[in-house]
Amino acid sequence: MNLKDKTIHFRAFVSFLTTAGFIIMALTGIVLFVVPEGRIAYWTNWSFLCLTKKDWGNIHIVSSLVFLIAGLFHLYFNWSTLKGYIIKKARGGINRAWEMAIALCITIFLVAGAILELPPLNHILKFNEFVKDSWIISEEYEPPFGHAEMLSLKVFAKKMDIDLNSALSSLESAGIEVVSVEDSLGKIAGENGISPMDLFRVIQPLALK
Repeated sequence: MNLKDKTIHFRAFVSFLTTAGFIIMALTGIVLFVVPEGRIAYWTNWSFLCLTKKDWGNIHIVSSLVFLIAGLFHLYFNWSTLKGYIIKKARGGINRAWEMAIALCITIFLVAGAILELPPLNHILKFNEFVKDSWIISEEYEPPFGHAEMLSLKVFAKKMDIDLNSALSSLESAGIEVVSVEDSLGKIAGENGISPMDLFRVIQPLALK
């Protein structure tokens, strides 16, 4: 490699970018396959390699976009070769028609099978549900209702029939600072370095009184 040659070879750059996008997209796809459901992930403040479920989802979306854009550029740079190949095959006839038909049928089956949950794909989907549900190791890992962490402390306390002043007193005694009762449980928990589930543990006994 000549270090003095600083010319950017755009074709090579696009190829590397396409490969990088594919690798990251594949890795994040594997992580998203095993992460807990959103209600559990956000309630317990789940993370993997210091990244939350939302972080992994964002990376997956961005890497997919990078792969798509880089793929389009790759197609653009190789369009003449591809067009010549298509024309040549069209003139000479498709001599791999059977293979193409099989590949097309498999693709259609995979898409339709995923939507309709047809066997054997339904086993993969059920395994996915099993892995996600395995994160629930106790009842407290389930929030009292979906996305409870998004409600303000004031609304959450009212919904759970907890006296707000008593809740504030308990949180203060536990060393949890509440800047505003209008802040969401998720925000208050994050500012105190805990999960919404941990915050709820402190005030949950008040609902029984």
